[in-house]
Amino acid sequence: MKFKAIKNNLGISILEVIVAMTIITLGLVGVLSLVIQNVKAQYINKNVLIASDLAGEGLELIRNVRDFNWLTPGNTWKQNIVGDGTYTIDYGGLISINMAVNSINDAGARLYLNSDGFYVHTATADTTNFYRLITVVDNGDYLDVKCTIRWQDGAQEHDYTAQTYLYNWR
Repeated sequence: MKFKAIKNNLGISILEVIVAMTIITLGLVGVLSLVIQNVKAQYINKNVLIASDLAGEGLELIRNVRDFNWLTPGNTWKQNIVGDGTYTIDYGGLISINMAVNSINDAGARLYLNSDGFYVHTATADTTNFYRLITVVDNGDYLDVKCTIRWQDGAQEHDYTAQTYLYNWR
């Protein structure tokens, strides 16, 4: 006796197509949501990195003023940065110190991007979301220097603060 294979060429049913499309759609939605979260995280990390660099630059600029005072005969090491106060300073150093800024939300604390790619407090350049304020507290033998960077993403404000102590170790 010979058995004959029965071929069923009816194809796939509509129910199988719907189930397959649902599984593929759920997989693509998961991948798409992962991509969206990744783009958001990249944007946040970019701003944190910029804020970190701006804070470090602010501390280095104040340190540079102290070093300039050491090299200038007749200057004390705390000259131009002594006393409790808040300041703004640009990459220009000593000549760009502005002691009239009292709060990080003041217009004078806003940073702009100039045509050379430097962040400055001069309003003649492109506006950024970043504000920088240097706070100096004189503790007698040393200065407690803090640099706070603030930026806004949508309705949420972010702060990044770097701190150092400056001594007259010379």
